[in-house]
Parts: sequence; C-alpha cells; structure tokens
Amino acid sequence: MACHHLQPPPPAASAAAAALLLLLLALTDTGWSLRVSGVTVPSVVVSGSAVQLVCHYEHTTDRPDPLYSVKWYKDVNQFYEYIPKRDQPVRVYPLPHIHVDEQGSSGASVRLTGVTRGTSGTFRCEVMGDKPYFETDDHAVNMSVVEIPLWGPEVNGGIQGVTESASVVEGAGAGERARVRPGDLVTARCLVGHSDPPADITWTLNSASPPSHARLQRFLQTDHRGRTIQVSEVEVEVREAWLRRGALTLSCRVRVSSVYYKTANITFIHADHPQPAGFGWFSSG
Repeated sequence: MACHHLQPPPPAASAAAAALLLLLLALTDTGWSLRVSGVTVPSVVVSGSAVQLVCHYEHTTDRPDPLYSVKWYKDVNQFYEYIPKRDQPVRVYPLPHIHVDEQGSSGASVRLTGVTRGTSGTFRCEVMGDKPYFETDDHAVNMSVVEIPLWGPEVNGGIQGVTESASVVEGAGAGERARVRPGDLVTARCLVGHSDPPADITWTLNSASPPSHARLQRFLQTDHRGRTIQVSEVEVEVREAWLRRGALTLSCRVRVSSVYYKTANITFIHADHPQPAGFGWFSSG
C-alpha cells in the first residue's frame, strides 16, 4: 500500500486563517459596537398632521466605534440619510406621500409634514458603524394615518307616527324634547362625517346596551354637496322600566381608531311624569 504524507499548509495560508480566527474571536467577545435601542414612531396619527420620527442608538463601552450613517426607510424604500462626515450630512430622497421637513430634521430625528393615508406603512431606522467593521442594526415600527370626521356626531329622532320630535347634539342645551309613553316606537338617527377607516358607531339606552328587540341599521348617504355621511339608526319600543326616572336617553358614541371619540345624546321625556326641577342630566355628555 502506498503511504500518503500530509503536507503542512503554506505559511501565507496559515497567517490568513489565523487572522480570520482572531477577527471572529474579537467579534464574539465584544458583540455589537453600535445598536438601535428603539425608535419613536407614533402608531396612529391624524391625516394632515406632522410627526417626528426618532431613532435611538447606543455604543458599547468596550468598542465605541463612531457612527457612519443613519438611514430611514418607509417599507423597503429609503427616504432619509444622515452621514455626519459628509459636507452636507443630511440627504432626502423623494418618495410618494413622504414630505420631509429638512429644517425640522437633524441627525437621527426626522420630521414629516402633511401625512396622508398613503403615508401609512412600516418605518425602519438603520444605523451603521464606521470602519473597520461597518456593523449595522435596525428597528421597524408600523404607523397608520387615519382621516377623522370633520363634523358630528349629530343626533335627531322622534316618535313614529308623531310629528313632534327632539334633537340634542353634543354641546347643545336641553332644548325641546319629545314626550313618550310605554309602547311608543321611537327612532333615533346618528350622523357623522366621512372618515377612513369607517367610524365605529354604537348606541346605549340609559347607559346600557340596546335590548335585543331594538332594530339597528347602518348605511351611507350623500348630502347636497356630494359629501359622504355615515348614518346609524336605532328603532325601539319604549318600556316602562326605562322611564322610571321620568325620561330615557339614547346616546350615540362614535370612535375612529384611538384618535377620535365623541358622543351625542337624544332624550325623551315620560309624557305622564312631572319633570323634576334641575333636570340637568338631560344635556349631552
């Protein structure tokens, strides 16, 4: 049998392998020199407003490599870059629905103005350390832009088959109210302006959920100016128990995401019940 003798690797290859091993050990021992500790990005904002995006980063104490760059992306597209060693450190890249206020932006902080529904998306900050390692780290957060109603809610209603009606809108005084009796069929309608996403409209009767026999419907309509109106309607037969305090109140509650919440009420008075003095809780809450 022939004997094969193993040849030692060339000196140059041994030196290169040793250098690579030392580099890997150094990276393993020290970890990341620069990392993103978090970003400040609002989760929900109102269309047309301005927002400030802030990237928070930090160095390790054992290897404080200087910062080379900070970049901001919307989804996969870059729109902002900060390189402190460059003559003009800030550079903005055009992107639809992204309007960077360069005067209000500096370093890792970016100010966006006039946000729209199209601005919604994932915003990611990426930091990179300087030579020799050029290590990178990033962090992403979602931001949603919503359009809130320009008016409303407004509530009106009355007794089916009776011309007398009542209407109390938010912030209004007590005003005139319909007089009802047990067995009457009352209808209330809540109107609110356009929103995107659509508003969540709910009803309460004397601060409780409407009974199972109440008829609820939701639809859209257009006013004389061509604007879309969101409408919710409730129809319910009055019961004696609801009138024990001399009146019943239907409340329309409108919510759009976490940035818009308003309530409007309509109150019906018991026709056979004397109205107590100081009936202040008739007013809209």
